Amino acid sequence: MAMNSIQPALRRVARVAFPALALALSLAHAVAQTLPAAFKPTVLHKFGGENKGGAKPAVPPVLAADGRLYGHTFLGASPSAGAFWGQGTVYGLDTTGANHRFELLGSIYQGSTPLVPTADGGFLVAGNGAVPPGGNFWETAAAVFSIKGGKAVALPAPSFKPLGSMALDTAGNLYMGPGESASFCNTGTANNTLWRMNVDKTYSKVVDFCQYMQAQGSNQLHPKGGAPVASVWSYTDQALYVLTGVSALGVYDSALATDYQGRSVGTLVKLSKAAIEEGVADNGTLDASKVELLHTFMRARDGEPTAKGQRIVGMIEVGEWLYGTTQFNAPTAGSTMDNRYGGTIWRVKKSDPKSFAVVHYFRGSDTVAKDGTALADGSAPSGPLVLAADGNIYGTTATDGSTMSKPATGLATPYGAGTLYRIKVGAAADHADDSYEVLHRFDMGSEGGTLTGLSAGAVAGGVQKLYGAANVGGDGQPVTTTTAPGNGTIFSIDVPLPIAAFSQALTASVTTAAVGSTIELSWATSQASSCSASGAWSGAQQTSGSKVPVVLAAEGENSYTLTCSSQNDGQPVTSKVSVQATAVTKPETGTGNTGNDGGSNGGGGGPLSALLLAPLAALAWARRRTSQPSQT
Repeated sequence: MAMNSIQPALRRVARVAFPALALALSLAHAVAQTLPAAFKPTVLHKFGGENKGGAKPAVPPVLAADGRLYGHTFLGASPSAGAFWGQGTVYGLDTTGANHRFELLGSIYQGSTPLVPTADGGFLVAGNGAVPPGGNFWETAAAVFSIKGGKAVALPAPSFKPLGSMALDTAGNLYMGPGESASFCNTGTANNTLWRMNVDKTYSKVVDFCQYMQAQGSNQLHPKGGAPVASVWSYTDQALYVLTGVSALGVYDSALATDYQGRSVGTLVKLSKAAIEEGVADNGTLDASKVELLHTFMRARDGEPTAKGQRIVGMIEVGEWLYGTTQFNAPTAGSTMDNRYGGTIWRVKKSDPKSFAVVHYFRGSDTVAKDGTALADGSAPSGPLVLAADGNIYGTTATDGSTMSKPATGLATPYGAGTLYRIKVGAAADHADDSYEVLHRFDMGSEGGTLTGLSAGAVAGGVQKLYGAANVGGDGQPVTTTTAPGNGTIFSIDVPLPIAAFSQALTASVTTAAVGSTIELSWATSQASSCSASGAWSGAQQTSGSKVPVVLAAEGENSYTLTCSSQNDGQPVTSKVSVQATAVTKPETGTGNTGNDGGSNGGGGGPLSALLLAPLAALAWARRRTSQPSQT
C-alpha cells in the first residue's frame, strides 16, 4: 500500500481510538489538519444578570495591550434606566476568566458595535445614549465612546445612530454608517451616508449615496449602494472597503426578475484614500467613478448585507481577497428577519470583481441545510470573522438546527445554540478549493447560545486563542422554543497551529571518514523560524540545508545536533547524526642500521642502494686494472 493511502487510513483509526495520535499525525504536515474535537469552547465567565455584572453581551470581547479582555453588555442595571432600552455595562476580565470587573455605562445606555482597537491601547464603540432633551421616553440619542482600563468615556455624539461594524484608518479616523438600510432618499440622506469621525472628534460626510440614486417611477434604484453596514480598512491598499444595505424598491437587474423582482439588497464598494479625502472636502459629494463597485448583492443568489435589529455581518481581508457574511430575509419581501432563513459566506478578489462567489449557503428556503448535515449547520451567521494564525477563517452562527420548531405548515425554525465554523482557505489561485466545516455545536445550558462572533487572541505554545460571547444561556437550564435561560457567557477557543517539524532528518554524506576530511550534512524543516547547531559544529543554520560542508575535527565519534524553533511558539524540534572519524594512516619506513657515511647498510633504505653501487664498483675495478703496468 502506498504511503499516501496509508496515512489517511491511520488518521481514520486515530480519530476514533487515539485522538492525541491523530493530532500528532496531522501536525506532521506543513499545514496542520486539526480535529473538530479540539475546538470545544472553554467558558471563562457567566454573566450574572442585571445589577450582577451585566447580561446579554452583543459582541465578542477583545484582548487589550494590558492582557485583559474588554467588552460591553446590552443590559446591566434596572431596565428603568432606559425604559425600553435598559442600561448596559462595560467589563474587563483576565483571559482565564478571573478578576471580572464592570461598571454601568451611565448616560451611555448601550453599545451596539464591535470594539475597534486604537493606537493608545483603548477601544472605540458606538451605541445608544441618554434620552435627548425634549425627547420621548422610548427614544435614545446616538453615542460614541471610548473604553480604556475598564472605563467608558463619552465622545462627541454623531447626528445619526451608528450600527454595524466600524473601521479605523492609518491616521486614526473612524468610519461608520447607520446600517438600518433606510435607503429612500426623499426623506433625508443621513441613513445613506458613509460618515467619518475625524481624529479631532468632529464628523464629516465621506460619501452621500443618494447622489447616485436613480428614480424609476415611484421606486428608487441605488446602483452604488445605500446604508453602510460594515467597513474594512486595508493597510496594504490604503483604501476602505464598504458593505452597504439597500431597502428601496425597484427592479435593478431585469435578468434576475425571479430573485425578489430583481431587487438589489446591497453592494460592496472600494474607496481609495484620495477619493475619501476628496469626498470629505466636498461634504460627501464624489464623482461616481471614484466609488468602485465590486459587487451588487441579490437576495436569493447572494444573501443580504444588513444591520437591521443590530445584526452584525462580518467582513475580513485575507491577502488579495475579501471574505464576508450575509443573512437571508424572507423571500417574499418585508423587513422581518427570522431564523427560518440562513445566510451565506462570500468571497471576492479585490482586483477582480468577476471573481465573486458564494463559498457556503447555511440554509435555503427549500431545505433544512444545504451542507447535507443531519442537524443543519447553522442559521444567521453573526458577528465579526477572524483570520487565525493557521491561515483559516473562523466565525459563528446565531442558531443551528440541532433543535427545531416544526409548525404544521411552513418552514421549521431552528433555535439551537449556534455553531463555530471554519473556512479553510484554499491554495488554488481562484480559491475555488475553499472548504467549509462545522467545528462545534454549542450547548445552550453549559456554554451559552445566540453567538456574537469572534476576536483574535495571542499565540503561545503552538496554539492561538480565539474569544467569543454568547448572548444568552449558560446557566445549565435547557432551552425551549420561547426561552433561553441565562444571561450569556464569555468563552475561548484553542486553535492548534502548525508547529516546527523535520520533513527530512539531519543526515551525513558518510558514516565513517578520516580525521580532517570534509563531509556534507543535509536537512529540511517545515514551520521552523530558525535553527542552531551544537555538538561537533556550532552557530546559526538555515531552516533547510543541502550538502553543507563540515570538517571532521576529532578522532572518534563526531555528533552533530540541529535544534529548530517553531514559527508559532511551539516546542523546538531536534535532529542528530553521528560520523565516526578514524586516525590518518602513516607510510611505512626502513628498519636497517645506518653506517658511518650516513648510508644504509641494510633494508635498502639508504640514499644509494647496493643495486646502484654494484655497477660503479665494477667500473672502478676495470679502470684500475687497465692502468697497471704489464708483466713480461
